[in-house]
Amino acid sequence: MNVTGTLPSGFKNSIIDIELIVNSPQSGFEVSLMESGKFHSSKLITFSGSEGAMFDQSGNFFGGYKSGSALDLKVHYDYANSGFSYYFENTLIANNLQPTGVSEGATDASVNAVSFKKYGNSSVSVVANGDARTTLAKDATDQIESDITDSMDVATNGSMFIGYTDPAGTLEGGGFNALRSDNFWGKDIDFTAVSVWNNEGDGSAGSEDFRKRAATAITRRHVVMAKHFPIAASQVVYFSDSNGTWISRTIEAVANHASADITVGVLDEDLPETVTPVKVVPSNINTYFRRNTSTQLISDFFRPIVVGFDFEKKGLLMELNNANDASNLFRFLAAGSIPSPFSNLSEALGSGDSGNPCFLIIDGEAILIGTFHTTAYGPAFANYISDINTLIASADSSASITTNLVVTEAKLPLTTYFSY
Repeated sequence: MNVTGTLPSGFKNSIIDIELIVNSPQSGFEVSLMESGKFHSSKLITFSGSEGAMFDQSGNFFGGYKSGSALDLKVHYDYANSGFSYYFENTLIANNLQPTGVSEGATDASVNAVSFKKYGNSSVSVVANGDARTTLAKDATDQIESDITDSMDVATNGSMFIGYTDPAGTLEGGGFNALRSDNFWGKDIDFTAVSVWNNEGDGSAGSEDFRKRAATAITRRHVVMAKHFPIAASQVVYFSDSNGTWISRTIEAVANHASADITVGVLDEDLPETVTPVKVVPSNINTYFRRNTSTQLISDFFRPIVVGFDFEKKGLLMELNNANDASNLFRFLAAGSIPSPFSNLSEALGSGDSGNPCFLIIDGEAILIGTFHTTAYGPAFANYISDINTLIASADSSASITTNLVVTEAKLPLTTYFSY
């Protein structure tokens, strides 16, 4: 018979005390420390017994047992460095072993459950103590996981709007003034900073698609765009506020970054309180991700699921593999590479998506990582916070105003998250 139980999910670096009583040595046992989530579960650390002999997950024999006698195993899990050691009857048996099973779908190899395959009256008691911090990747992924189901897909649940169709050259045609969709998987997250329309668009005269080109509100008066695909000064940009009402503002002036694909525009007046400017990921964002020391990519199974928008305002799920690389870019995996069921809400970016934003979701809030330059990467705003503030001041100057506004850098406390 196989039985399972939960452990305190807040513990990462931890000491896990396992006490076993085996009723039938001939029948054996298996006890596993697991990660169990909404969609996936994986056995990370496993001990087994057969005919009186005990083995760890590598198949190494480390002791014996007999019927009715209590056995004491202690696991010291160094989660921050992804390794564990274990003790049998207070004697160290092995050091620096790696958890297994993460390829079965674990999101970050944190132990929160126990599985016990038992026979007869065999029993197990497990006590866990440890560090209550989590990883930013786990937290961000959990935020999205809580909002989706495995039956959702892009066609039904991807779009922010109902009937958001190509206007085919008519400014107020097609999906202009579209209503928000109750089927949108991210309907409970505030994405009001994401522009939804503009009167420049893209395409040949008479057939423009005014959904193309994008701006994201980073202050109540400023937007950030892709330099190679901006909304020009004097053009109108639209937002859909928290009530679903479309709000328009005119871009008075813009300022371009000298080298990065970043343009900042200043609006003709403040956005209303029903449109919430987004915070930007902090400049030290890389310290919150475990990364491969040679490639600098975020390590496998520790990559957060993030959300990026395309020009059709579909909130597409992506797996971030670099938040700020040596070229000051953020990067994400191809749509077909992310795990199920997140893949059901994933789709490749295409022409016209440049300038749309990509977000981490933290505490239910969309935090801006950057905007898309290509279908695989974009400028990492963590590296450009000071530059963006300079562009804000420059755009203000061109518009002959002084706002004294700056972007807000998200605060990610080390008391909550591991740093690496």
